[in-house]
Amino acid sequence: MQYLHQSTYGHAGGEHSLKPVMAMDRGHIYDLKEGRPDLSKPIYAIHGDKVFATEHHPGGATPHALFEIKGDKVHTTSAHPAHNPASHTFVIR
Repeated sequence: MQYLHQSTYGHAGGEHSLKPVMAMDRGHIYDLKEGRPDLSKPIYAIHGDKVFATEHHPGGATPHALFEIKGDKVHTTSAHPAHNPASHTFVIR
């Protein structure tokens, strides 16, 4: 299991040191509940290097990828409402 951490927190350009915000395992991404992944409801599905919202996502399933995985970084796509092509959103550890 790998964990997604916010790319920055509290200081621009630096990686944060807080707890992970989501967990990634077997082609899905899960919210964390009390520090543990809620494996019964994946909020994202991973297909190749693209990440799509599932029916368990608060906004519902998406036909277009919201994120793209590039190495150990997760970037928003143009389909994401907060798309920022200049930066990544999460770091995978």
